[in-house]
Amino acid sequence: MGMTSMYRPKHSVIVPEADVCHRALPDAGSRSPEASTPPRDVDWSASRKAQPANVVLPSTRRWMNTLPVEYRPQALPIRFARIANLIAASWGNPPDCSAYISSLLHDDRGGRKGFPVEVVQDLHDVRVYYATLHPIIRW
Repeated sequence: MGMTSMYRPKHSVIVPEADVCHRALPDAGSRSPEASTPPRDVDWSASRKAQPANVVLPSTRRWMNTLPVEYRPQALPIRFARIANLIAASWGNPPDCSAYISSLLHDDRGGRKGFPVEVVQDLHDVRVYYATLHPIIRW
């Protein structure tokens, strides 16, 4: 039995073609087995993992607008939007957010290139402000 779509009544017997949850069953005689098997020499590794958004998300813009101007990052969202997005997403979870910011400022893995000075300053400013909101967290 197929999945139920939130866009139509639960017990509807009519399945419109535009239904996002409608699954067409393949016609057994329409394809040869070779047509459904991908070539062995194709490198699928790049398509296995979703890439983080490298643009500033609307939720990140809203988060930045809640910060006092003196702590609001300027270079971080321009140079490393994905990092700004991750900080914004974890902002409501003090242990995770503080750990993430600390991991950005301290190279525990070794061999990292490091951030440009203006990005380090933005991260430091965000960290200082976050510490004023959550003083119990150990940095």
